[in-house]
Amino acid sequence: MKPSFDLIVILLFRLWQAGAGLVTTLLAVHFLTAEEQGWYYSFTSMAAFYTLFELGLSSVLIQVSAHSFSNASWSADYRIEGANAAYCSALTGRAFHWYGMMAAAFWLLMLPGGYLFFSSQHADQTLNWLQPWVAICSFTALSLLSIPFLAILEGSGQITRVYIVRLLQIMCGSVLCWAAFFLHGGLWATVMAPAIAMLLPAGWLLLKRKNLLLTAVQNRSATFAWRQEIWPLQLRLALNWLCGYLLTQINIPLLFHMQGAVVAGKLGLSLAIVNTISLLSQSWLTRRVPAMALAAANKDWHLLDTTFRRNFMRSLSMFIGMASVALLLVSLFPQVRFVQRLLDLPDFAGLLAYTLANQFIGGLTVQLRSFKREPFLLLIVSTTVVAVIGTLIVVPRYSVSGMIAVLDSIYIFINIPVALLLWRRYNRDWRV
Repeated sequence: MKPSFDLIVILLFRLWQAGAGLVTTLLAVHFLTAEEQGWYYSFTSMAAFYTLFELGLSSVLIQVSAHSFSNASWSADYRIEGANAAYCSALTGRAFHWYGMMAAAFWLLMLPGGYLFFSSQHADQTLNWLQPWVAICSFTALSLLSIPFLAILEGSGQITRVYIVRLLQIMCGSVLCWAAFFLHGGLWATVMAPAIAMLLPAGWLLLKRKNLLLTAVQNRSATFAWRQEIWPLQLRLALNWLCGYLLTQINIPLLFHMQGAVVAGKLGLSLAIVNTISLLSQSWLTRRVPAMALAAANKDWHLLDTTFRRNFMRSLSMFIGMASVALLLVSLFPQVRFVQRLLDLPDFAGLLAYTLANQFIGGLTVQLRSFKREPFLLLIVSTTVVAVIGTLIVVPRYSVSGMIAVLDSIYIFINIPVALLLWRRYNRDWRV
């Protein structure tokens, strides 16, 4: 069976992420000192705070638009038409309004907040960090404005076009990041991806989807039951995303503060590799999110089940295969400079185990979100509270090893068994 074109595009996107991520990490090790590496990954982790402002709204928009566009479509000039056109137009306008508010809030809070955090560290006097921080905050804030349009287009079935834009975006961002390394730009390398994330989608929308932008502007104040249609799912998803950030990205600034830039840099580099493996292996499931949402909306349970199970197992198999190769390479070449900048082998293996467990639960979550619900909220929130408290206790004494031991214990022995039980129950109860 030949792979579909949308899968080819998504795989190219993921493959570029994997390859470019590897090149970026190699260049970071080559051009940055161990301390600068810590600053580099702390910058990117702090900038990722935008997810706490975005609060998972893009995922909600994909789900809601997949349902709503079952009775609407795009005209040749990308105006919304059909029985549900008014609803979809109002959704687009209000989504644009909310993202504008998020962008302003991010810039006003993160710019001074990051300044206070980083200025409290004892950095090398030659390290130029203030101007790159201002730039990364500004471009990240502006890039938020294009997210609702891409999400609605993806949910409406325009997956291939959206991922082509994302592929071009990540390619240009990577190349400019590499150029910054070669020009000895230091932390300016962190600015390149957010800059392209703002410029390229905005340019594409202006040139190719101008009527969609006009629809958003004209419907910014349209009547839409946001509180009933969006907030219930977004509230649950927002807490889930917050928990995800607290369990991964926040640990880099935490180690940066408690253990220093070198340890934070090792975790950041290791996370970059592990996340690349995770993103690449998720391609099979990611491309099927709109299809599963549509199957649930039409109550085609057989299609929902077969689509999910086939792609879920492929996703997990890909992760296990790539993780095994990574562990083998790290164990065979311990004296290579790149490997020495990573976490020690047991900690690296533990990080992979945690990520696999997280991806397993994430796959179950994706399937249940087809019912427009957020299934594991109480489980994830409660175990995240325990994990954060445990991490704060163990990190001062056991550093990153203690942190990974806490995460593995919670996810493998608590979250996976409970999530499986809930997943089976919800699939039985929600099919009414």
